[in-house]
Amino acid sequence: MDFYADDSHVATLESRLSLGQLLLEQRVELAWFLRQRDSRRALQLADEAAAALPPGHPLHARLDLLRAEVAGLLAEFERSTQLLAQSKSAFEAAHDALGVGDSYMLSALLAALRGDNRGNLAAAGLAAQAYGLTEDLERSRIAAAWAAQASVYAAPDSTLRRLAEARALAPWPSAPVATLLGLAEALRQFDTGEQMQAAAQLMTLATQAGQAGMVHMRIRIGLSLAAALSNVDDNDNAYAWTDQALALARRAGWPLAIGDALALLGSLARETGQLDRSLLLLKEAVEWLGIAPESRGNVLAHAYLSHSELDAGHAEQALLTAQRAEQLGRPVGAWAGVIDAMTVAARAQAMLGEVDTARSLAQEALLLAEQHELPMWQPDIYRALAEIHCNHPRPNEQQLPMTYLERALELTAKQGNDKEQLEILDALSSACERAGDYARALRYERRARERLAVTEQRRLSNRMAALEMRYRGEQQREEAQHQRMLAEAEAARAQELSTSLQVLENLGRIGREITVNLDLSSVLQTLVAHLGKLARVSYVGLSVLDAQGRLLIRRGVEDGRPMPERRVSLDDPNSKAAQCARERREILLEYAAGQRAASHIPGTREMHASWFGPLLVGEDLVGVLTIQSAEEHAYGAREQLIFRTLSAYVGVAVSNARVYARLGEQHARLAEAEAEMRKLATTDALTGIPNRRHFLAALDAEARRSQRSQRPMAVVMADIDYFKAINDTLGHAAGDAVLVHVSKLLDDNKRTIDTVGRLGGEEFAILLPETDVDGAAEVADRLRRLILSDATQWQNQPIAVSMSFGCAALPAQLPAEATDQAATELLQAADRALYQAKNAGRNLTALLRDGQGELYSAAE
Repeated sequence: MDFYADDSHVATLESRLSLGQLLLEQRVELAWFLRQRDSRRALQLADEAAAALPPGHPLHARLDLLRAEVAGLLAEFERSTQLLAQSKSAFEAAHDALGVGDSYMLSALLAALRGDNRGNLAAAGLAAQAYGLTEDLERSRIAAAWAAQASVYAAPDSTLRRLAEARALAPWPSAPVATLLGLAEALRQFDTGEQMQAAAQLMTLATQAGQAGMVHMRIRIGLSLAAALSNVDDNDNAYAWTDQALALARRAGWPLAIGDALALLGSLARETGQLDRSLLLLKEAVEWLGIAPESRGNVLAHAYLSHSELDAGHAEQALLTAQRAEQLGRPVGAWAGVIDAMTVAARAQAMLGEVDTARSLAQEALLLAEQHELPMWQPDIYRALAEIHCNHPRPNEQQLPMTYLERALELTAKQGNDKEQLEILDALSSACERAGDYARALRYERRARERLAVTEQRRLSNRMAALEMRYRGEQQREEAQHQRMLAEAEAARAQELSTSLQVLENLGRIGREITVNLDLSSVLQTLVAHLGKLARVSYVGLSVLDAQGRLLIRRGVEDGRPMPERRVSLDDPNSKAAQCARERREILLEYAAGQRAASHIPGTREMHASWFGPLLVGEDLVGVLTIQSAEEHAYGAREQLIFRTLSAYVGVAVSNARVYARLGEQHARLAEAEAEMRKLATTDALTGIPNRRHFLAALDAEARRSQRSQRPMAVVMADIDYFKAINDTLGHAAGDAVLVHVSKLLDDNKRTIDTVGRLGGEEFAILLPETDVDGAAEVADRLRRLILSDATQWQNQPIAVSMSFGCAALPAQLPAEATDQAATELLQAADRALYQAKNAGRNLTALLRDGQGELYSAAE
């Protein structure tokens, strides 16, 4: 028997079993192919077959191997190992090289479940040697492909070579071989930072693995796909795939798979800010995975849990959990989990005051990441080192945080991690600003703006690509469901009657035409065009269930004429279509001459044969198909079977149309969210005027334009006098009201070409294109007088404030090499003028001319 089998072969065996036509050897084969599809039923069939087999029969070894695999998946490793040894000895005694190879393949799976990567790879190699003694080329290909995917973690330097060798052995791979090879390639892409490529590859493998009965691989693929989607900020789809994997694992009852899925869900919850949920999920994951403490999944779950505990402020507990992860991971070589846990431990130690220990831990983690060639983990270590040195500075090491952040930036740029690059650029800009290096801060700020634009564009592209992949995946799943429904219809038809080849060809052609349509009117027209060739049809109706599941929206064609659209309540007692939907069963009605249906519509023909069929996709009802004839007794078993088969196609088409419509709605929501994010990124939340980032960008652009056109420009810095006193005496709510009122006065009294921005706190700036320093001072003093005369009304009392202004202008001509610094120097010059106005007594306007400050107005 084969190592794996597709669903259609298993369905054939099941059908023959139900008819009592399955031989004993074939019962063993069915049990073998169900070992991952339905482990409990596989064990039941195995026990029944074992009871019927004579003692010493060779198939007993095969049944023991099946039981060993199920025990391993249930994490009963001691029992699994005993059964495996028992079956392997029997195979060796019988000189059954194929059985010995299968035993080694199970050894590889058990090693993978325990997190023993090297043992996994070694066992796959032994299986390949055993298969080499047989004529079973497919098993040799499976072993080679398995070794390739195992090498990604056990011997990554050999993965490309192993992939090439496996592909040479299988130029036209079967579904199991293609799944294993695709998984190896996707895991390699994942580890090298090619997240979208990995996601696209994994998306195509998910359905393929399930159809081949590789359920454990299907779960692993789903979790890997979710991780890849999470890395490109597509958390919605990451959640969906993780939930699917968790549902499969719970249905199978496999503890380690359940734990792995819960761990990933917990990590996703942390990344989306759901700390309480994250802690609950990760603690449950650790409980499930505790049955195999040395597994790679257990190490990662502990590392994830330590992250969430640290984010929640539980530094001591996070340290203990991270140390436990490191303790578990080192003996089994789970270096990614070890390094991640050490980084968390370093941050926790720093929070607990153990700064020297924290630095040492982070440096050791960095060394391990370099030794084991895990570049994806290095940026986080450098960021941890930067945080430690920034929060606990040492003499003569003020530049170290920026050095570490620059190294992290270099690595994330190579890895293409946009989100992390943006975070690091913001951190670098803030660090340089704190150090007084404004020019460098501005450069990093510019790079952050550029990266933000690229990141938003790429994020939108990634989301759209992920949505498209998900749509294709849903299509594949719907098609798979459709194929299963067709198989059931084929089996029923084979028992009821024989059907001509022409009818089958017509059904296939109609089905293909129907399922490629995303417009329901086209689906209906296709049915009308072809059904007359298969049966006597006078009317075809397609009723689609609305989004609330309460109404059927019906379109129909009678004798080639479109009928008006009708809406029928699902509770309508006179509607047979509604009854069909409620009861989810076919209804056939026949009326003799002179009889008329209660639901007959005046002005339409009297129908004497009516068939109603529910449109089901899996367990979901999407509508009802109605086919009617003006002839009596028009629909026998043959016609009903044709209609039933077409219903499967139509159900898939309706489902596809709905998915396509949902994608359009999701795209529109994404576009709205993107516009809102752009607004939030450039607008001050309190006052509604441009924020610091927006103002600096405008200043930089205008400075470059001014130099190109050799036209003047000026900047005014403004600061509310004695603002702290307002907050201290009247409260921050009063202070906020003053800020809003002042910002409105400034913004309402500017020219269209000017820009008013809030730089932070009570500090504002005004950008004045086409204005020299004297013009800027005149504008500033006018605003100063306006603000002094227009008090803020707060809680029925006026709050009068004054402001000080500092003005500076950009020279009409600058050397080319000074252009990059122009914006920064102009802002600093205006700031110096503002300082002079403040120092001279406040409520003044000062300007900087040729490097010398002067007052424009006297105090009022």
